[in-house]
Amino acid sequence: MIDSKSTYKKYLNEDLKCYGLNKWHFWYGFRYPIVAFVRHLRLIEYISNCHKGLFWSKFLIFQKILFRKRSIFLGFSIPPNTCGRGLKINHWGTIVISPEASIGANARINVCVNIGLKNNLAPNIGDNVYIGPGAKLFGGITIGDNVIIGANSVVNKSFTDGVTIAGVPAEIIKRKNNF
Repeated sequence: MIDSKSTYKKYLNEDLKCYGLNKWHFWYGFRYPIVAFVRHLRLIEYISNCHKGLFWSKFLIFQKILFRKRSIFLGFSIPPNTCGRGLKINHWGTIVISPEASIGANARINVCVNIGLKNNLAPNIGDNVYIGPGAKLFGGITIGDNVIIGANSVVNKSFTDGVTIAGVPAEIIKRKNNF
């Protein structure tokens, strides 16, 4: 979670590295709209977690309006403070993440992913997780570190570290993957 300016910069740098970029330039907002979305997400997290006062609250409202428009344009419903550093969204399209969900560092999320609630409980996803296109994760499950989730999988139970899972419902198809 972003709790200072130094962690904010760290998140921004790690997010850029995921896309093969070293430094942000203004025109990248037009060339790389997904990267611009992730940077805007980090800005909202930074402002809401680190700044208080009348000016910052008005600035936050303005930024949330712009963020909402960008979310609708790209088809993303990703709330602040749910994803760790190094987030990479591979394609435009529908991605829905519950505000109660928790996603670790270096997550790779593809199109048509839904990470949602079941009985008011949301998934807790570890670090270095690849979520394939069309995957659905729901309920109070825990996904370990270094897990690969196959395309169109339905994940409704917990899995340990270092596995590849796929299917409906998801099952382990390989152990100790090389992520």
